[in-house]
Amino acid sequence: MISLKLLQPSSVAADIYIGCVGYELRSSEALRTYNLSISSREKLLLDYDCGDRLSYPRNIEFVRGIDCELFKNTMELIKAIEYRIVGGPKKCVMLDVTSLDRRVMAKVLESLFDLRAYISNIEIIYYPQTFVEPTAVLEQVLTFAPVTSRFVGEASYSRDALSLIVGAGYEYGRIVGAIDVLEPERVYCFHPVGTDSRFEEAIYKNNLGFSFLDNPDFLLPYDLLTPYELYQSLRSLIEVELRERDVLLLPLGPKIFAAISIVIALQLSPSVMVWRHSTTSHSKPSTNLDAVADGKRIDFSFSFSEPAN
Repeated sequence: MISLKLLQPSSVAADIYIGCVGYELRSSEALRTYNLSISSREKLLLDYDCGDRLSYPRNIEFVRGIDCELFKNTMELIKAIEYRIVGGPKKCVMLDVTSLDRRVMAKVLESLFDLRAYISNIEIIYYPQTFVEPTAVLEQVLTFAPVTSRFVGEASYSRDALSLIVGAGYEYGRIVGAIDVLEPERVYCFHPVGTDSRFEEAIYKNNLGFSFLDNPDFLLPYDLLTPYELYQSLRSLIEVELRERDVLLLPLGPKIFAAISIVIALQLSPSVMVWRHSTTSHSKPSTNLDAVADGKRIDFSFSFSEPAN
């Protein structure tokens, strides 16, 4: 198991900033508001190349005007991260998960965990969006599978049942669909609160009032603005469930929940599965609505307690 030390967000400038430029206006929020134009920073961005979709033209014009490096695919980004981290003094890394898709997020975090001997600390940041009314349409599923091959899980002869732990968003009907496919023995559902009550109402509505839960005590609210409490409660639940069941995480909803889920799964690897349930792509978003940051920023920082072997 990989041990972490949770840290308060640092005021020290990160050596490396990792993010993306996409069709959501908030994908460039950190670059616009956090003074990341400091020349000493390395700024590595995955370019989702969304053409004229939504806010992509505005975002790409902005980032091309500052000192950033753009990468067209995940492998190029990972290689650039490794090249800049290995060697020299330990690096402080800031990972902006606001608009990263879950597969890329997992790949980047895998790489950072593998390079932990060269990293002083990691600060994950996330900008929630302002409320927009969601649709109540069941979208076509493009991907329902492990987020990467590293999160397939392990064969266990002591556990023959499945516990599904989901993070609820206002994606219509996705949790019910996952339950139908996976047929878990037990389902827990984390749902976010704390930024806008209209999100909470929309999440309740688009998840059918959480009627799929066998026990109302398995509906677990978490404050989006206190990610450290989320980490502790999610990890504790996973460790309890692993005593009797296989555990599969399905982190829908806010990307900070996905990031913390992946961090815990990497700590406990290969015991915990993480799947993604995708109905859209960055080049062809299913919505005509943009995602604009609401002015808040959520930080989750940690260091590695033990050096890599």
